[in-house]
Amino acid sequence: MKGLLVHLLAMSALQAAPAGAVDAGAGPPDQGPPSVEQDPRVNINEAPPEELVKLPGIGPSRAEAIVAEREKRRFRRIEDIIRVPGIGRKTFGRIRHSIRVR
Repeated sequence: MKGLLVHLLAMSALQAAPAGAVDAGAGPPDQGPPSVEQDPRVNINEAPPEELVKLPGIGPSRAEAIVAEREKRRFRRIEDIIRVPGIGRKTFGRIRHSIRVR
């Protein structure tokens, strides 16, 4: 009976963990978050238009608008991309996991 209780508690703890949760103690101690070179997301403060057009919903004119907007004022957060004319919440929702600002 005690074994079953332990098993049920362990299962409920696993189910309560959010999807994609990683144990902070897992993996080698020298391994941290990915470096900038390893990060596949597009840096919207530095990417050329040729790279920006690879984002879903971003064509050549929106890529140029992103460049023009960042020349006026750099993006501090990825949400700041909504300041770009033609990029609204829907487009942001499609690209949010593909962009970064650092």
